[in-house]
Amino acid sequence: MARAHAHLLRLLKPQGRPLRTDWPHLLGSLAEVCGHRSEQSTAVLRKAATFQGKLLLDRERGLPHSMSPEDFLRSVAVQTLGRWNRTLHRDVIVRATALADHECVLTYARPYLP
Repeated sequence: MARAHAHLLRLLKPQGRPLRTDWPHLLGSLAEVCGHRSEQSTAVLRKAATFQGKLLLDRERGLPHSMSPEDFLRSVAVQTLGRWNRTLHRDVIVRATALADHECVLTYARPYLP
């Protein structure tokens, strides 16, 4: 599991040049992080929800269809953090909806907002 956390943190780290990954690997890491509630998972998901960079994905390995990879990460992070503790993570949920370009992020966040 620590590998999934480390992979996502490397992708979400502000740096000069984004790291390249592929969509299946990103999804697997995200699923693993969301599947284990811990302080480390919470920290990674909070970063994912408020990530303002661009993810470089290998297009030959597939991409999300209805929203950007960044908004997909935000929507999953918002839903997971909201289920874990909507009150504690409300600030991040609100921030994620403000950063999102796709309306689905707000739709998924709405149950966790006041």
